[in-house]
Amino acid sequence: MSTEIEPSPAAYLSQRIADLGFTQCLLLAVQLGIADLLEDEPLALQVLATATNTHAPSLYRVLRALASRGVFQEEPDGRFALTPLADPLRKRSPQSLHTWALFAGGESERLCWANLEYSVRTGKPAFEHLYGKGWFDYLEEQPEQAKIFNDLMTGGSAADGAAILAAHDFSVYRKIVDVGGGHGALLGQILAQSPQATGVLFDAPSVIAGAHLERAECVGGDFFAAVPEGGDAYVLKYIIHDWDDARARQILQNCRRAMAPGGKVLLVEIVLPPGNTPSQGKFLDLTMMLYFHSRERTEEEYRVLLAEAGLRLVRTTPTTGNFSILEAEAA
Repeated sequence: MSTEIEPSPAAYLSQRIADLGFTQCLLLAVQLGIADLLEDEPLALQVLATATNTHAPSLYRVLRALASRGVFQEEPDGRFALTPLADPLRKRSPQSLHTWALFAGGESERLCWANLEYSVRTGKPAFEHLYGKGWFDYLEEQPEQAKIFNDLMTGGSAADGAAILAAHDFSVYRKIVDVGGGHGALLGQILAQSPQATGVLFDAPSVIAGAHLERAECVGGDFFAAVPEGGDAYVLKYIIHDWDDARARQILQNCRRAMAPGGKVLLVEIVLPPGNTPSQGKFLDLTMMLYFHSRERTEEEYRVLLAEAGLRLVRTTPTTGNFSILEAEAA
C-alpha cells in the first residue's frame, strides 16, 4: 500500500500560485548569466554581483531563494555553486534551456502573459495590442530578439530531428523542401541520413541570410506567395500552428501546387488530444492566442484544414517528442 499523501486541492493550487515567484527568479538568473559564471567553480556573492552589475544584498536574496529549490547551492563559506538542477541554465550545457529561458524572460513574453485578459475578452492577440504590429514584423525590426527566437527554434532541432527521423522514412524522397526551415538544422539532419536526396531550405530572406547548408539550395521568399517547385516532400515544422485557418490554408495550397506528382506534405506539429487529457500543447495554444491569430489543433482540425487545401491526411505518426508527423498527399 502506498504511503504517499496527495496534496489537497488548496495545497496544490497554492504551490502553483507561489511558483510564479520561483519562475521569475529562475528567468532573471538566466538573463544575468549566473549559471555560466559558475561553470568552472563556486564564486563569492560580491564577485557575482560585480560581474552582473547588480546590488549584492538583493542578488543574494534571489540566489538564496533559488538554492532553497536546489537551483544553485550556497556553500558554508558563502560562495554559490552550480547544481545539477542549475546546469541546464548554462549556454553550453548538453541539455541547455538557456535560450528558451531568455525568450521566456524577455519583455514581450512577460507583457503578453500580463495581458492574457485582453486576449480572452477580445479574441485578439495581446502582442499586437501592445506593440501595434505582428510578431514577425516586430522581429524584422529587432535583430537581437530575432536571434533569440531563431536560436530557440533551432536549439531543439537536434533532439527533434532524431525523433522525426526515427518516425518517418525519408529514403524514398529525391528532393526535400523545408518550408520555413530557419537556418536548416532539421533539413541538415535529414540530408545527412538521406544520401539520395537534395534539399531546398526556404524561409524569409532575412532568415536565409544566416543559413549555410551543404547539399541544399537556400532560397528566400514568402510562403504566402509561393514555395519552391518540384519537391516530393515538403516539410513544415511548427509552421502551420503560427497562422489562422485562412493563411495556413494558403501555405498548404502553395505546397500542393508546387509539389511533384506523388509528393507528400509533412507537417510536424503538436496534435492536441481530446477532452481533459493532459498536454503541454494546451498551454502552448495560449501562447498562440497571445501572439498570433492562430492556435494549436486537433487531428480532426488538421484533417479538415488539409482537405480545404486539396490534400488528404494519410496518417498521423506520434514521435518520441511532444509532436507528431501528419503526412498528407494530393486529394
